Amino acid sequence: MFEYVEAVNTALNTAETLQTQIQQYQNMVTQGTGLPSSMFGSVAADLKKVANIYTRSQSLGRQIQNMDSQFNTAFPGFQSYLNQAANSAEVPAGERYQKWSEQNRDSVKMALEAANLNTSTFESEDTQLDHMVARSQSAVGRMQAIQAGNEIASQNVQQLQKLRDLLATQITMQGNYMAQQGDRKAASEAAEQKFEARKNNWGPSEDF
Repeated sequence: MFEYVEAVNTALNTAETLQTQIQQYQNMVTQGTGLPSSMFGSVAADLKKVANIYTRSQSLGRQIQNMDSQFNTAFPGFQSYLNQAANSAEVPAGERYQKWSEQNRDSVKMALEAANLNTSTFESEDTQLDHMVARSQSAVGRMQAIQAGNEIASQNVQQLQKLRDLLATQITMQGNYMAQQGDRKAASEAAEQKFEARKNNWGPSEDF
């Protein structure tokens, strides 16, 4: 479980660094400073990293969702526990991860379309992001690619923050459930031991 926390935090730190860098490119272009030719390679490389972070976040989301499903299968009573929890509306069920993933994909599509980088429903997300990186290597498409990359970099940070929060809530709720189950087991064992002790103190029964 906690290896996913580390993986999400690592991806988030990288996403924040890239967001700052892509924003600098955007500022240079919009303010009329222009990008020196020596930076063209860096722009393409950083946009590729932005695309990779997006892909990585989607992969992490799927893995965490699968882990959540496995926990629910191993502990069937967990769902009932969530339904009884006062803050059950904030519990990250599998549907919440699915919704998170869909929002993430929609954000990428909107960013590409806003920059006039037409997206096709027949192309995979990876292909669409590769096109964005390729456009950055031409004078005509560079501004569009930076604009889209800047938006996606920002969305990466926001979505990874949401994923981190979902994961933190999941860990808390699963931990509370396991603690509750442990308390119930301990209470049950204590009651059973008390009953056995009383039965032994009764002594043999007499026949009349």
